[in-house]
Amino acid sequence: MSQHKKIILIGPMYAEDMKNAGGVTVLFEQLLEDFRALDVEYLAINSNKNCYKNIAETFFVVMKEFLGNIRKYDHVSIHGTANHYIMIAPFVIFFAKMFGKTVSLRKFAGNFNEIYESVDPVRKGLIRYVLEKADLSFFETKYLVDYFKKFNPNTFWFPNVRRRPENSAPKKEFNKRFVYISHLKDEKGTQELLEACKQLDESFDVKIYGPVHESKYTPEYVAQYNTTYEGSLTPTEVVEKLKESDVLVLPSHREGYPGIVIEAYSVGRPVLVTNLPAIAEIVEEGKTGVLVEPKNVDALVEGFHKFTKENYAQMSQNAYEAFESFNSMPQTKKFLEKIDAL
Repeated sequence: MSQHKKIILIGPMYAEDMKNAGGVTVLFEQLLEDFRALDVEYLAINSNKNCYKNIAETFFVVMKEFLGNIRKYDHVSIHGTANHYIMIAPFVIFFAKMFGKTVSLRKFAGNFNEIYESVDPVRKGLIRYVLEKADLSFFETKYLVDYFKKFNPNTFWFPNVRRRPENSAPKKEFNKRFVYISHLKDEKGTQELLEACKQLDESFDVKIYGPVHESKYTPEYVAQYNTTYEGSLTPTEVVEKLKESDVLVLPSHREGYPGIVIEAYSVGRPVLVTNLPAIAEIVEEGKTGVLVEPKNVDALVEGFHKFTKENYAQMSQNAYEAFESFNSMPQTKKFLEKIDAL
């Protein structure tokens, strides 16, 4: 019999099309998998708007299931993005407190401080209400923990996590095989990547995977840039493609802790990524990867050339070891310990 509290979990679950699963969905499903392994009694309520007709239906289904089950559980845990904090969390917290239940929040992704500072006073007030009324608050990045601790001292780090896949090991040989696995859209640096590929010689092999979010990124468009678009991947296929490659490339303009970087580490693959505040917390320049300035094609091209046959094996080993901080089960146990202690 589990000694843990009985928990309602509200978060984004898989939609029917697994190839369009975003990082936050993968992360929430990983938590559910850990809870099952730890024999935690829980109810998962799906807040993924892609599983409903519209946002209004999402809200009403979530609230109906939550209010119909709140009496049977000890704790409510809300996992989501900024929209969840504004649209769902205020109502969930209000009713949870009415029924005498404790509440935890887990914010996926980065830049929530920028969102908080830029929204109108009403939304700002809702976010502040949510943060102050929660019993526990968790953020993916350390800089967000530092920023939001002023609203709630019980604010902690819960990084993006994964489980280490079977048959994973550092890689010794470097064959200039690079892979991009993310949404195809300008915000992810897709255009800069394509322009960089056009400047690489034929010894470089760069493959691009992921759902297309901006219509210009057709296979024909991508092919003009000395690379190929290979389609979308299921979560299981992602790991296999990383294993086939030497280095992950992700030249995003905005990120928290990208799940794909954590997955690359899990199989010992170093990364070529942009020097953003959150990414700089998890990528050590010249050791687990190479950091380049965002929106800078020349810097990205230079980054490709910083991986060599001489330094690659050690970087792969470093990336493999760095994964331990992002191993799912130890972080899930810390999360549960804090909830059980309430």
